[in-house]
Amino acid sequence: MDTDEAHIAGDFFLHSIASEPSRRRTFIEYFHRFISPETIIYIQYCLLRVPFVLIYDYLFTEKFSKLFETFFKYLIDLTENEGSTWTIMTNYILQKSPFLPLIQLLLTLLVPILGLILLILLLLCSDRHLVIFYSYTISLLVIYFDYQMSCITDSQTSSSINMYVLQFLLSSIYIQMLNIRPRVRSYTIQTYLCHLAPFVLILTRYLISTKYDHQLLKSYYLIWTVAHLTELFVCHKRTIVNYIRVDFIQDLYHLYENLGLQTLLSYLQTRIHVSTLLKIFWLAKIFVLPLCIRNIYSNSYIANVTLNLNMTSSEENVTAVDKEMQYNETTIKTIYYTSLFYGTETMFTLISLACLVSHIMKSISHRLFRLLQLWTEDVEQIGTVVGVMFFLLLFQSNITRLELNRRHVPLLKAFSLLIVALFHFLHTILEPQLLKVAMQTMTTKMAFNQTNEPSQEEEKQHFTNPAPSILRSYQHRHVYICASILCLIILYIIILWRLTTFSTWLLAVTAFSLELIVRLVASLAQYTVYVLDAHNRLSSVDSFDEYIFRIKAITSCFEFLLGVFLLLNGFYILCFESRGALRALMLAIHAHLNIIKNLRRGWQIFQNRKSAWNNVTQLPLATNEQIEEYNDICSICHNTLTSGVACVTPCAHIFHQKCLQKAFYATQNCALCSRPIIIERNQHQD
Repeated sequence: MDTDEAHIAGDFFLHSIASEPSRRRTFIEYFHRFISPETIIYIQYCLLRVPFVLIYDYLFTEKFSKLFETFFKYLIDLTENEGSTWTIMTNYILQKSPFLPLIQLLLTLLVPILGLILLILLLLCSDRHLVIFYSYTISLLVIYFDYQMSCITDSQTSSSINMYVLQFLLSSIYIQMLNIRPRVRSYTIQTYLCHLAPFVLILTRYLISTKYDHQLLKSYYLIWTVAHLTELFVCHKRTIVNYIRVDFIQDLYHLYENLGLQTLLSYLQTRIHVSTLLKIFWLAKIFVLPLCIRNIYSNSYIANVTLNLNMTSSEENVTAVDKEMQYNETTIKTIYYTSLFYGTETMFTLISLACLVSHIMKSISHRLFRLLQLWTEDVEQIGTVVGVMFFLLLFQSNITRLELNRRHVPLLKAFSLLIVALFHFLHTILEPQLLKVAMQTMTTKMAFNQTNEPSQEEEKQHFTNPAPSILRSYQHRHVYICASILCLIILYIIILWRLTTFSTWLLAVTAFSLELIVRLVASLAQYTVYVLDAHNRLSSVDSFDEYIFRIKAITSCFEFLLGVFLLLNGFYILCFESRGALRALMLAIHAHLNIIKNLRRGWQIFQNRKSAWNNVTQLPLATNEQIEEYNDICSICHNTLTSGVACVTPCAHIFHQKCLQKAFYATQNCALCSRPIIIERNQHQD
């Protein structure tokens, strides 16, 4: 939105502020008390641009695609009647099978691209320029409708006062459009032409009723149109030339070339407010278009429902109450299926619906995460992720080509998957904070044990009945949230299996939910290991690391198996239920990210762990004499050294075997002197 140029609403409010206090206030000035001028300007900004988005969406409808077929049929019929050389060549190109589909495909791809460029051009215009554009367009439409009514009135045998009233109303609209634009020299001429239009009709209808009256009307309206277009091209010549040269495309390209795609998209989002316009466009399409412009009975299903209602109402045994119930039911179905039809009509409409769902899920997630006190900067991304996921789910289901009474099924499936995805994202934010709480509990317990040595009675009670102190460690908000999510997701799967029939989609949702259940159980298991280690319920420090590794390994194995199951399930859907290039691409991405990369990472971890342990076991164990002579602690874990679990490096340093194994994951050098252990060991053996 341009801030340099004054807006119409802004001019009005500035004028109202500068007005005299004794002047009587208008309704809009009283309305200003409830809505701020900035809100009015923002509403004006959106209303001026939504019609262009509605027109661009029409390029993706089936009605517009049928225009190409009608146009090509008209060209074929036109070229068949003429015998010139170029018509014969054109007819040959259009009737040959390889050329016509290629031309149709080229136009199908080219028209939306050119329309998108024109749409961006119009959306980047300032409010003042758009108001002037609308004024010229409405003025031209007024001239056209005035001429059509004049022809209709002229062809009737009896005069109609309604036509004359409508012409005077159109004249007043034209004058208002003239007053919006800046005053020019042709203003007076156009005003006279507008006011004289009804009198010219009366003159040609009653006073000069000859065979030339129709030609006189055509000449008059042609002069009026020329005067209107002359003002447009003369007064706005420089603006039109700048737009025709398409300088803004070069500016956008330079911005992309210098600062990158992300900066270009951020600039367009800031200037155009794409997401807001798309949300308002979707709401306007399902509410305004069916009620005002387009026919709500354009779909066969809604027409059949209405016909069934009329047939049922004609029966004699139907009471008045039954008729009213059937009428209400049919009305509700009509509204529902009309909104469903226009809300999922084109791919552009699906993008707008995804923006609206993204905004709703973003608002819900913000309130949910703030309520649970889990707010992080990553929560800002959930709206974008949910919007993209929702659009991809609807796009691969081919919802725009489904029958109207089946379109709600992909929507429900997509929303059900979004619920599970929201729980996955909640666990992703929750798990690090849960383990952080466990680490804090473990550190606090260790510090308390070092500063305050317990008495013999407390120590005896701790070893005989440690359950109360351990259970108190689970009384934390993060643990409650994790357990609540686990219960909710299990309940959600049970409800889905009871309400829906067995299908591949149900298997996919179940596998996706089971993956979340495995992760939640793994998080609680890791928390339990931390709590047990803090209360000294584990056998040794080495067992703590071993438990954590086994939990992560088992979790990764389950995730890998579920990923393979989802791949096989998706491959079955691709082969036998719903084919599509996007579904195949998504399966390939899933196989690469969730299966192949995880398998390589798991195998690499296993090899590193095995290699590190083999290197450690080849080092000699430290004896009691060596440990007493060393007279130090393990430099990795800072615990005392004992014989049987400590080893001696070639540089004469002693570490625990498990500690040295973990150090080998990062480096094969000594933790104290940084000398390579493996090379020195090999040289020592040689």
